[in-house]
Amino acid sequence: MEDMNRRYALFALAAAPFMATTAQSGVAPPFKVSMLSGGQDGDIWQAGILVELEPGWKTYWRVPGDTGIPPQFDWTGSKNSGSIEVGYPLPSRFQDAGGESIGYHDQVLFSLFVRSEKPDEMVHLQLSMFFAVCKEVCIPAKAKAELLLNSSATSPVLSDWQKRVPRIIVVGETPSVTAARIEIMKDKPMLVLSLARAVQDIFVESATTAFFGKPQFDVVSGEAWLPVWNLSDAGKLRGVPLKLTLSFGDSGIEQMLAIN
Repeated sequence: MEDMNRRYALFALAAAPFMATTAQSGVAPPFKVSMLSGGQDGDIWQAGILVELEPGWKTYWRVPGDTGIPPQFDWTGSKNSGSIEVGYPLPSRFQDAGGESIGYHDQVLFSLFVRSEKPDEMVHLQLSMFFAVCKEVCIPAKAKAELLLNSSATSPVLSDWQKRVPRIIVVGETPSVTAARIEIMKDKPMLVLSLARAVQDIFVESATTAFFGKPQFDVVSGEAWLPVWNLSDAGKLRGVPLKLTLSFGDSGIEQMLAIN
């Protein structure tokens, strides 16, 4: 497998002319970005970034996979926004000529949880978003949106997407993954996870350059085997905290675990 950093560079260089051509030709982009207000829950304002894609197009999760780039959110110019947390809904896994990627098709809403600096004053969000969209070709995309948060606003669309954001396992809760180790299969490193319950998919993140591929499930042993790519020495993963996003279909959980 090619080095992911080189793929990123090639993607950016190849895609730049498409972005310029689109802007200069006046052709409508294959996406639309808007923001939704969802009211207030205690001292947390709720909102969302809705990305609507033309049929056949996709965009990426925070770990895009073998190809693609993650979305980037710039809040420069926002007023009274002390902190902004982005909630990523459960993604899907795609396989194409460029390799394996992780993201969304048709549309996606990134939930926002905003804590204001001054609770008695309104919050004004200004978003500058950089992301990528793909069909037969991949192009970088830029979008701007702004929103004055409304404490009385309600949005069924926002509420529905918030349910798709994996919840974080709390201290004392029984973990869904009980152990992790590295094994070698056919001269290739594999991450092996011991499961306490059945899952549909597992997405793994680490502070290393490693990308973890689609899991293969062994129902007899109750284990999931994930190929490890883009890391010359898989031994470097030992002791490294892993963020595991486990999908159960329409719901999911996040769990931290280190390799034994």
